Amino acid sequence: MLLENLRLVKYFFLGIILQIIFFESWDFLGYIDPVFYIIFFLIYKFDGAKIKFILLCFSLGLIMDLITQNPGANTIASLIIGYIRPFLINFCFGVNADISNGMISGTRIEHRILLTILIVFTHHLVYFVVSYFSADSIIFIVKNTILTGILTFIVISITLGFISKK
Repeated sequence: MLLENLRLVKYFFLGIILQIIFFESWDFLGYIDPVFYIIFFLIYKFDGAKIKFILLCFSLGLIMDLITQNPGANTIASLIIGYIRPFLINFCFGVNADISNGMISGTRIEHRILLTILIVFTHHLVYFVVSYFSADSIIFIVKNTILTGILTFIVISITLGFISKK
């Protein structure tokens, strides 16, 4: 139990540190930055305490908002992911949703990819809708959601591949 909590703390802070130091400065095509801290939402064990997870999501989003001087978009997107994640897990994994470390081992790759895509694109859609809250920005919101989502999915998939090989 202690080792599992230490592993979660490690990924919590590693996601924040890598996001701030490395991924915030990418500016791929001039404005696209992958959102690496989403990996915490995927790594957190499936059978973990839901209230604890929602509080961790709030903390993660709030820390990112404070550091990047964002007016709450990370916090809102992270809270929504924290709330809907159990439903997404049941949708993607079905009967295998009871596996505690499902994203790392024990499940089919198609299910893990589907969960990653749903979490990444849901987070980005909420994030950009909150950030650019305007009907005039619909095209910009959709374009940023798709492009940033693709880049984030690639980065997170590569990272999860390395984690699962250990």
